[in-house]
Amino acid sequence: MLDFNNKSILITGGTGSLGKALTRHILKKYPEIRRLIIFSRDEQKQFQMAQEFTTQEHPQIRFFIGDVRDKERLIRAFQDIDYVIHAAAMKHVHIAEYNPDECIKTNINGSENVARAALENKIKKCILVSTDKACQPVNVYGSSKFIAERIFTNYDYHSIDTIFASVRYGNVIASRGSFVPLFMEWIKNEQTIRVTSEEMTRFLFTLDDAVDAVLGALENAKGGEVFVPQINSYTLPTCIKALEKIVGKKANTTIIGLRPGEKLHEDMLAETELSFTYQVPNINLLQIRPQYTKKNYQNWDKYEGPHFNSKLWVKENINDLADLMNRGIKC
Repeated sequence: MLDFNNKSILITGGTGSLGKALTRHILKKYPEIRRLIIFSRDEQKQFQMAQEFTTQEHPQIRFFIGDVRDKERLIRAFQDIDYVIHAAAMKHVHIAEYNPDECIKTNINGSENVARAALENKIKKCILVSTDKACQPVNVYGSSKFIAERIFTNYDYHSIDTIFASVRYGNVIASRGSFVPLFMEWIKNEQTIRVTSEEMTRFLFTLDDAVDAVLGALENAKGGEVFVPQINSYTLPTCIKALEKIVGKKANTTIIGLRPGEKLHEDMLAETELSFTYQVPNINLLQIRPQYTKKNYQNWDKYEGPHFNSKLWVKENINDLADLMNRGIKC
């Protein structure tokens, strides 16, 4: 079992919702951690995060301004680091559709820079935070993350000292860019919610669940895998009804249709990946093993369930979803 005490961890994109949640969890669970470095390009967010995690209370935490597009900066930042969690990315589907070149520079070139810097500094493990949209992608964002997963798998194939792996996850409730706080605000202010389609389904889980998935991948990675949490999905009407229950007001909605790059249903685990997918014991994760590798993997049970398309895993219990959303909002 991994023990981060007396170790150093670096999180790219560490000022984002996941980065801050990981920071809170790691500092609480591993008080003897040697260093926790937050690497990001936004100085204002670093300043705000530094106020939340004061250096007096947490002398282990360090802030490092840099961009994953800058390989030399990454190589310098990764010196004397044990583990890297690569969470930096362009994440908004419609923005990536209209700016594909910028998405490529960050999500593909940036991920290769991270992998190269990890390799050159002999990092023990380097984990890419990916997305369900990387599975059978139809948009620029998903395609860029699909390629980033393949880059990490390929770097692992050629690596001697560093283990590379990826972890996919779905829509994190109340994270930056999530529809949940936006829809809540619209309901509170009696504004009309612009619904793309009443048939649309999305995987939802909390920031705490996301932290468990990332750290579970870091713990169990042998090299080259993609880890997938087993989570439920919900239709947009069910989400709106749950939010109505939380807010205590009725929502007004209008249908606007799919935006560029959007899918009606998301995939977390493709049907084509089932034959090399395994169940990680004692944690809610599946392990997709690479189709080419030099590694010997754990003797785990084969996953025998269906593929993870959000249309197949829909739950319609409004009370359960309202409870999940409330937990997510409090994370």
